[in-house]
Amino acid sequence: MTGLLHDLRFAFRQLRKSPGFAAVAILTLALGIGASTIIFSVVYNGVLHPFPYRSAERLTVISVEDVQQPGRGHGMYHLDEVAAMRKGNHTFEDILAYGLWYVVYAHANTTEMVKGVGATPNAMEFWGVPPLLGRGFGEQDAQSGAPLVVLLNYRFWNREFHGDPGILGATMMLNGKARTIIGVMPPRFQAVGADLYMPVSWTRPEPVRGKFEWDVDDPLFFWATGILKRDASLGTAAADIDVIARQLALVHPDDYPKSFRVTARWLNDVVVSDFKRTLFLLFAAVALLLFISCSNVAGLLLAQASARTKEIALRAALGAGRLRLIRQLLSESLVLAGAGCVAGCLFAYAGLKGVMLTQLATIMPMEAAISLNRPVLFFAVGISLVATLLCGLAPALHAVRGDLQKGLASTGVNVDAAFQHSRFRSGLVIGQVALSLLLLTCAGLVTRSFFSLTHVDLGIQPENIFTAEIHFPKGRYTKAEEKSAFFGRLLPQLDSVPGVVSATEMIGMPLFFAPRGDVTIPGKPHREAWETRVELCSEGYFQTLGLHLLHGRLLTDNDIFSARRVVVVNENLARKYFGGEDPIGRQIKFNVLDEIPETPHDAYFEIVGVVSNARNYAPEGDTIVLKAAEVADPEGFLPYSFSGFGDRAIAMHTHTPPVSLVNNVRQIIWSLDHDVVLVAPDLGGATGFSLADVLGGLVYGKPKFSAIAFASCAGLGFALALVGLFSVMTYIVSLQTHYIGVRLALGAPQLAILRMMLKRAWC
Repeated sequence: MTGLLHDLRFAFRQLRKSPGFAAVAILTLALGIGASTIIFSVVYNGVLHPFPYRSAERLTVISVEDVQQPGRGHGMYHLDEVAAMRKGNHTFEDILAYGLWYVVYAHANTTEMVKGVGATPNAMEFWGVPPLLGRGFGEQDAQSGAPLVVLLNYRFWNREFHGDPGILGATMMLNGKARTIIGVMPPRFQAVGADLYMPVSWTRPEPVRGKFEWDVDDPLFFWATGILKRDASLGTAAADIDVIARQLALVHPDDYPKSFRVTARWLNDVVVSDFKRTLFLLFAAVALLLFISCSNVAGLLLAQASARTKEIALRAALGAGRLRLIRQLLSESLVLAGAGCVAGCLFAYAGLKGVMLTQLATIMPMEAAISLNRPVLFFAVGISLVATLLCGLAPALHAVRGDLQKGLASTGVNVDAAFQHSRFRSGLVIGQVALSLLLLTCAGLVTRSFFSLTHVDLGIQPENIFTAEIHFPKGRYTKAEEKSAFFGRLLPQLDSVPGVVSATEMIGMPLFFAPRGDVTIPGKPHREAWETRVELCSEGYFQTLGLHLLHGRLLTDNDIFSARRVVVVNENLARKYFGGEDPIGRQIKFNVLDEIPETPHDAYFEIVGVVSNARNYAPEGDTIVLKAAEVADPEGFLPYSFSGFGDRAIAMHTHTPPVSLVNNVRQIIWSLDHDVVLVAPDLGGATGFSLADVLGGLVYGKPKFSAIAFASCAGLGFALALVGLFSVMTYIVSLQTHYIGVRLALGAPQLAILRMMLKRAWC
């Protein structure tokens, strides 16, 4: 230990003699160590350990997959189904049922929609996270007749109550009922991104299957998440629940596909999904960046070793063995790596602040605490030790090889040794350039993919589209006539708002998640499912979204007012189902409408027009993908007055920024009915009143982050490679100063000398 401390003190003295060399080496290592630490923090805290829950590594999501249509199925159930799984399984320690639904929060003469979670009474024990204030809910709070209670999310508590600890015992009006606040959850508890958490009894009355609007004030469907037993696997868990699901399918056949299987996946994998692969690739990229940094510093250390050939030879002559010399040189690398580690951690601390301001904050689980915690700091120290070996071992071995006694006979720099070191440094630079070009190639491919994704023709202009959800008060506007009357008054007022070109009503977000199902066309039998989307809309839909009429006519206000059974179809539907035939006047039935309450069943519609395609977005596995126009789903556009089912959405084509219209639109809605609430769409964490904002978060967010991250790594790698090349060429020129002077004295032109150096650099 005494010898090591002596070596470290000597290393500090050596570095103080060359402050420029030390600064460049430390900064280079700091970039490599800092970048690696940033990505490791994201991977460790955001992918490997994002959740603060009890047994988070064994949390498992149970889903049903349609065997005949891969990617289709469901992961939500009626509460009695989850109760049966909890009671009958043999592979889970416990199973929790929880569902998300919007709750009307009335306060200060206004109303707003907030996210609520209804969870079964075992939730607090299941999650294993004690409240920050107050208490959690239990079995006694879910009993029939028990006082209604609510737990607050930490962010909601700060936003609505300014972090007031005296809020416990106060009441909130939620869905027209008073609930007592019993606790506040800690900051990292962000289950499902909800604002409020309320208990739901396992034995609550179940709704009639197929009836989507009912009187129980809880979620209709629930996720099923379990804590897997330590000796069980995902395969055995899926097989265990599969037996129960098949028994449930016999009782409720309409709730399950004809041919299905149960799948069990880690909650980690479900939440982070395919983005995990991107982060692992990015981690490999920063590992290459670290190697480039270490190669750069190794080259600088070789230059130092060349200048210290006589010193090393003298130490050898005085009895120092080669291992002793290597240890001394490695101690200098250790000091550099240690300083680089400190600087790298400071760089990582600042870098993480910047990274979390990017799209990454909406991509990672909300519970994830991306920070420089203890495991991340241990990682930084570990890669600093690795950097010590990568930077110092090769130069140290190179410096002590051969006959060291020759160094005593030389004066100044040992030119032979210097040129040997020069060749080795050139090899390091070649490796740096090759790795930086590899990073640049990867970054170019990722950036090109992102550019292509963001510049496809959507068929609409999302930047100028205002979009919002309309939530109706419970028990009202359930009939088609009631909704028609409301939108009949709302849409003309929206059309008159300054900056609005046109407005429309819709059943859902444009491009997203419209009801889909098979169709029936008289005279067109088919065996495979003709998957078709259905949009309930007003006559302004086509102008608002920029869909062009190709044949026939569009929907009219008379079609809407009379709820006529007419439909406008997109070009893909006409081409796929009718080929070269004229679809105008033909009849078509959208079978999915037979499954929707408050909608006439077995209804056929007359095709009156064909419009251009708009690209469809749809979930595929765990991702949202863009379907190109030629493979976009066939789609039909029906008068919204045909059905009274569910909440609706609105869209407006604007000349002004959509966000600037929010207050105006909200006031118009409240002037019609103060209980109707305007809500920004929230799709997978992507939220905003502009369709462009929703697309940016839901579809473009991950590719954008990947492009920025890979481009940053590639840029740093290329810059470090240039620094390495510059240092090598500077060193080579310094070794050949005498030779260059002789050539100039003999009449060689300066251009010839420059050409010689450039040729060496090029080679």
